[in-house]
Amino acid sequence: MNRLKNSLAIWIACMAFITIPATGWAETVPCEKNFTAKDGMFNGKIYKTWQELADLSQMMIYRRAYAYLIKDGWAINLTDKENGIISASQLEESSGGKEKAANLNILIENAGNYFGGLPSGRGVPGAYRLTMAFSVPSGLIAHEEMVKKSFCDALAEIKGGTYVAK
Repeated sequence: MNRLKNSLAIWIACMAFITIPATGWAETVPCEKNFTAKDGMFNGKIYKTWQELADLSQMMIYRRAYAYLIKDGWAINLTDKENGIISASQLEESSGGKEKAANLNILIENAGNYFGGLPSGRGVPGAYRLTMAFSVPSGLIAHEEMVKKSFCDALAEIKGGTYVAK
């Protein structure tokens, strides 16, 4: 009987150690899996990712994304609450001493209707898809892993609503 209790206790402890790191890791998996980087027009670079967020309204996601950008030092250029669009930029000094704008665009749309604009069953019903696109003009450098980490941190903060200014 003691052997059975010990085995059960060890099994429970192992399951706890397995699931604790997996839950933290699962939060960033969609962001990392959906991350892309490609050369853009005029020799710049475009980074994108997206993640579906359930249990939040489009307006709540919009407000959290807007607040995140403001607190993180982005200048908001354009907003469209109804369509879930936020466009922001940051001025950075390039190698030639001139300032260039790095742009970040956020789109929040119904995940169930994402494919083709009609209910398709391919998205998550009742969820919203938050897409982030960051464009870096030529002359500026953004390291891919840093951009990916920033995207995933932002998405985790927006999803959890726990943004703290850094």
